[in-house]
Amino acid sequence: MIDRQRLRVWWDALRYTAFMGTDAPPKRSAGLRRLRGLAIVGVGLWAGFVTFSTVSTSPAVKVFNVVVTVLPCLLAVRSPLWGWRALIAGIVLTPFTLPGIAGTWGWPWAPGLALTAVIVFYLVGESNDQAELTWAALLSLGAVSPFLHDWRDAGLLVVLGGTVFFVGNTVRQRRLAEEARVAQQERRLAEETRAALLEERAGIARELHDVVAHHMSVLALRADSARFRFAGPRGSDRDAEIWREFADLAGTAREGLTELRRLLGVLRSDDRAPLVAPQPGLGKVVELVEGVKAAGTSCDLRLRGDLDAVPVGVALSVFRIVQEALSNAIQHAPGASISVELATGARSVRLLIENGPGTGPTRTAQAGSGHGLVGMRERAAMLAADLEVRAKPDGGFLVALTVPLDREGQPQP
Repeated sequence: MIDRQRLRVWWDALRYTAFMGTDAPPKRSAGLRRLRGLAIVGVGLWAGFVTFSTVSTSPAVKVFNVVVTVLPCLLAVRSPLWGWRALIAGIVLTPFTLPGIAGTWGWPWAPGLALTAVIVFYLVGESNDQAELTWAALLSLGAVSPFLHDWRDAGLLVVLGGTVFFVGNTVRQRRLAEEARVAQQERRLAEETRAALLEERAGIARELHDVVAHHMSVLALRADSARFRFAGPRGSDRDAEIWREFADLAGTAREGLTELRRLLGVLRSDDRAPLVAPQPGLGKVVELVEGVKAAGTSCDLRLRGDLDAVPVGVALSVFRIVQEALSNAIQHAPGASISVELATGARSVRLLIENGPGTGPTRTAQAGSGHGLVGMRERAAMLAADLEVRAKPDGGFLVALTVPLDREGQPQP
């Protein structure tokens, strides 16, 4: 049974190749496109010169053959298929204008046209799929066959033309395979980045669970104890409404605690142990710096302001950013001195970490690392903070963070 769908595909490929198709050269940079175009035009002009030098006939016929030789290359710069169509027209027409040339070198076409055929066949193979390429080869064979009187000449042309088509198509397939590999790698990197982003967000949520749970616990405790701390004469309907309101607040806080525990269970991975240690605050930055110094790296710390006045959630995120920045500095610029400046105020928390260029060999990042900047940006976005991470002109690195406390609901001074 004839597969009509396949026949339709081949018929469309025939129409595209012979009549309607306007293909395009492979995508390259602007410089490579210009270089490619100049090379094709150069080959075409050289082929025209060869034709002009080898054709001995009237000036009009000579000019006609030169134009037919050069034109396919000029068209092939923008569309190899249109160059091929012009070449086929030249193959069909020029033998009638050169009746004696076959006795000179064995072919009924000018030598320059043969050179043009080589470059055009290659470009068609480089720019089209196998179906279009098959039709181009068959139509080319059909165009030259009427002018060949020896099967050996036909066999030689089939081998030469097929080889050029094959080389061009091999280059195309290799290029497509490389593009597919690059696209797959980009997708893999995007998936890894997305997975790291989701994991980082889940980690931030797990860390903030204790902070939020603490506030909810305090709210429930204060709501429960309010009736005893503000005990007084009772009996009025207003007093009863107040006690019921406090009881409702305590119940809501306890429900919130229950939901938080459920949320933590969802966010925790199967291989991740429960958080039992208290979350670190800004006071732990001193311990981080001391650990860096103990590892043999010069690290200068400058603190300004009241660190204990910073909200717990903000302090935790700033601590993690300091931790990641110091880890990156040690890993990617070993031997470089580091400076850490942390200033707290009523309106904002400012962090500045700088390191110079490394003096030792850069350590190789372990598998799964390389997403520390993702976590830093996520924490900064959560705090509505301004984060700047960039390389310095001297080869070092800078991390600057400004957290606006007024956006965290802090009272204005």
